[in-house]
Amino acid sequence: AGVDVLAMLSAQTRAEADRPLVGPATSGGVIDPEALWACTTCGACVEACPVDIEHVDHIVDMRRFQVLMAAGFPHELNGLFKNLETKGNPWGMNASARLDWAADLPFEVPVVDGPLGAEVEYLFWVGCAGAYDDRARKTTRAVAELLHLAGVRFAVLGPAETCTGDPARRAGNEFLFQELAAANVATLNDAGVRTIVATCAHCFNTLHNEYPQLGGQYQVLHHTQLLDRLVREGRLTPVSPPDAGTPAVITYHDPCYLGRHNEVYAPPRELLGALPGVQLAEMPRSGERSFCCGAGGARMWMEERLGKRINMERTDEALSTGAGTVAVACPYCKVMLGDGVTARAQEDPQAATVEVLDVAQLLLGAVRRG
Repeated sequence: AGVDVLAMLSAQTRAEADRPLVGPATSGGVIDPEALWACTTCGACVEACPVDIEHVDHIVDMRRFQVLMAAGFPHELNGLFKNLETKGNPWGMNASARLDWAADLPFEVPVVDGPLGAEVEYLFWVGCAGAYDDRARKTTRAVAELLHLAGVRFAVLGPAETCTGDPARRAGNEFLFQELAAANVATLNDAGVRTIVATCAHCFNTLHNEYPQLGGQYQVLHHTQLLDRLVREGRLTPVSPPDAGTPAVITYHDPCYLGRHNEVYAPPRELLGALPGVQLAEMPRSGERSFCCGAGGARMWMEERLGKRINMERTDEALSTGAGTVAVACPYCKVMLGDGVTARAQEDPQAATVEVLDVAQLLLGAVRRG
């Protein structure tokens, strides 16, 4: 008997077309929700792909459908979205607290009030973590002190600053991202901002690569880029080890949204190389092949359920170098690796002596001691 191959293929095609794109395998789903939401959007898959598949873009698109159309997303994101909508930051803190980090600095931090004066060189984008997270605040203060020491004229938005929208966009809430971004672009444009320096790799990426889509055209620098320039120009001179108790061996973790997504690899390493008595020990995976801290893609606000925790994998790589200090250049990385080191210290006395510090903190220690 003859077999209608075309009819068979058609039936198979129809069956495949009827399968839900996102759903448990038991219900015929093509992509398991756990796998979809496990992505940190670090870009390693794109970097390694031999045929240039843009996995991250497709994953964010699928997340967008799940959030905006299917209302199917991890329950932890409810709190994130609510805090961004009502308070303008993931922590749900009041805008009035955005300047608390500068409360006891020995100099005044100018706050934008109307159009920026011609004397202001940079708008310092503090970011939500830099304003509210205790560990990130130390980085914010270090950068502000370094800029002050170098004679750089800068100002901050203070309470007028709100989240760039990065976590909302990576989590698929495009509508919320557009709202937050539009508000920031209006604030920046009204103030006549042209040059921005940011300490958060995610803020840096969003301001630099995504705000132009909404009419926000700015020159955006990461703090390691600006600090590296100031050191090369002789406006900052590290003359002694960052701290008397800091071991000489330092390893550096590349933030995904600074490294792979924006190809900024040299400035942080040049800064560390400028510190007297410091030896840089690279991790097994570094530079273009670096490994994620686990916080990107809004994973900072979601619980990990698959396999070994990403931050623990990266922490183990950092500890394997024998370095006494893990240098970072992003507040998310600082939190994730800091938590990893703390966890390992419970079982390894050597890990208890390891510090996780931002490159700016290390530089400030070297300059201040001079």
